[in-house]
Amino acid sequence: MSIFASKPRTLQAAAMALSVLVLAGCGLTQSVADGTASVTKSIFYKQIKTLHLDFSAREALNTDANDMSALSVPTLVRVYQLRDSKAFEQLDYQSLLVDGDASLKADLLSEREVVVKPGTGASLNMPMEKEAKFVAVVGLFRMPDMQKNSWRLVIDREDLLPDDSRIIELRNNALSLKPVKD
Repeated sequence: MSIFASKPRTLQAAAMALSVLVLAGCGLTQSVADGTASVTKSIFYKQIKTLHLDFSAREALNTDANDMSALSVPTLVRVYQLRDSKAFEQLDYQSLLVDGDASLKADLLSEREVVVKPGTGASLNMPMEKEAKFVAVVGLFRMPDMQKNSWRLVIDREDLLPDDSRIIELRNNALSLKPVKD
């Protein structure tokens, strides 16, 4: 008679302990692999966890081109985080003004609004959605330039900075993204 036949409970306990060790080893291996992947991503890929935008407004902001004595007035700026920018780029000013959320429903992940006063600045810091690949910015001007579409801009996630703000200048009835300084 074999030693294992005489002690079936010992054999079962040993098999159970071995199973637990094997499963724990698999979990440990996965944890190490996940940790290594996280370290690699943090070193080689910039992680944008917070969207940082600074808005800088000129004194001549949101004026009426038809009335030379018109005063500059504050401008409402909408910031959208999008999965894709194609639908946004196809929308016209009126559609975004009246029904922006519904028009962008399939791609819209998050939205914020900021009021920028003439001659001042404003900052926006908001959590960056993991799925967002684009940030779309719309200036709701009284007289937007429909030919140049300078009332809106799209920023690719790759063009954002993890720790610094991208600066958007508002002047007359236009938005412009300032280049990154080295």
